[in-house]
Amino acid sequence: MAVDLQLSLDAFDRTLPPPCGGRPDRNGFLRLCYRCPFATRDRGSLFCEEFGISITAREKYALRGWRVVRDAIMDRDGRCCVICGGSESLHVHHIDLDPTNDVPENLITLCGICHARVHTDLRREGGAARVAKVIAVVRQRGGAARSTPSSR
Repeated sequence: MAVDLQLSLDAFDRTLPPPCGGRPDRNGFLRLCYRCPFATRDRGSLFCEEFGISITAREKYALRGWRVVRDAIMDRDGRCCVICGGSESLHVHHIDLDPTNDVPENLITLCGICHARVHTDLRREGGAARVAKVIAVVRQRGGAARSTPSSR
């Protein structure tokens, strides 16, 4: 399967750091690595010359290193959505929307419904400010109230 890519000139500049931020275990996935000057392509395969590894993951969220980070964030947040307190279908959201920025302060646990609502609101006028306000309030109170579904 051929992939057509339009690359910026940065994709050829080896004086810049790799887009994975030096963390291919967390960020070495095809969509990002296609734009890396250290990635070599040979008959459909992608190899990272900087770290000496083959890039096979299609998306970040399939990487073992990401799963370790995700589990640590979910543990920190009590394995509950920090907005509603739900514990089903949990995701980890990048607050700054940069999927390579995995510092714990940039990550929060959200249920699938709250995560979808956050991303929907971000697309609306003034949505980024509303989302930032909700996240600030949640952080101030230390996460969602840990209530059972029957007490909500």
